[in-house]
Amino acid sequence: AKTLMKSTRVVFTMLFGVLVTKKRYGMADFAIVGLMVAGLGMFMHADASTSAVFQPLGIVMLIISLLCDGAISNMSESIMNKYKVGQDEFIFRLYSVALFFVCLAAGAKGDLRGGLAYLTTPGTLKEMEEGLDPTWSVTGKIVTMILFSTTGFLSSSCSAAITKTFGALAMSITSTARKATTIFLSFALFPNECTFEHIGGIVLFIGSLIAKSLRASRHGRHQHHSQHHHNDSHESHSNSSLHHPPILEMAQGGTDSVKPPFFRKKTVGHDAV
Repeated sequence: AKTLMKSTRVVFTMLFGVLVTKKRYGMADFAIVGLMVAGLGMFMHADASTSAVFQPLGIVMLIISLLCDGAISNMSESIMNKYKVGQDEFIFRLYSVALFFVCLAAGAKGDLRGGLAYLTTPGTLKEMEEGLDPTWSVTGKIVTMILFSTTGFLSSSCSAAITKTFGALAMSITSTARKATTIFLSFALFPNECTFEHIGGIVLFIGSLIAKSLRASRHGRHQHHSQHHHNDSHESHSNSSLHHPPILEMAQGGTDSVKPPFFRKKTVGHDAV
C-alpha cells in the first residue's frame, strides 16, 4: 500500500500544478496519468494481502508528504526558470539549507553526537553493541558516505535538470517509472506467481509511458518544424530587403545610387561634374 500511494506522486504533482501554479494540462495528459496509476494499482492489488493493516495517521502523513513533494516539484521548476538558476546551484543551496536544519534537529535530539561516535568507531552498529571484531574501518565508512552523498547529489542534479527543462510533471512521471521498474524487475527476478492481473497492470503502465513518449516526440517535431519555418521566413524577408531597398528610403535620399534620375540632387558650382 505504501509503494502504491508513493507511486501516485504524479497525481499530486499535477493537482498542485493545476490548483496553485495555474498550469493547464490537456485531456491526453490526464488520461496518461490515469492509465499509469490504474496500471500500478492493478499490479499492486494482485500482490496485496488481505491482512494488510492501515493506520489512519500513517495514511494522513503519507498524503501530506506527497502534497509537499508535488509543491516542491512545481516550485522548483518555477524558481529555476524565473530566476535563471542552474540545477546544480539550486540543488546545492537547497541541500545546504536542509543540512543546517537537520543538524540542528539532530543536535537538539541528541542523535548528532551518537552519529559522530558511530562514524569515528570501527565496526557496524551490531558489532559495536555486541563487542565483535569490526569488519568496517573508519576510513571505509567515510569513503562510503562520501560516495553515497556524491551519487545522491548527481541523481538530484539530473532530476532538477529534467524538472527545469521538461517540467515538474515529466520529472514526476520519470520518478514513477523508476519505482515501477524496480517493482517489475523484483517480480521478474524472484520466484513469484504471475497472474493475468499482473500482466494487465504491466501492460497498462507501459502503454501509458509509450503514449506519453509518442506525444512528447510529436510535440517536439511540431515545435522544430514551426521554428524551422519561422527561420526560413525571416531569412527570406532579410534577403528581400537587401536586394530591394524600401521605396520610402529611396524617396528620402537614403540610397542615392539606386534612385531614379528625377530623385537625384542636382549639383552646382564646384560640386558639379
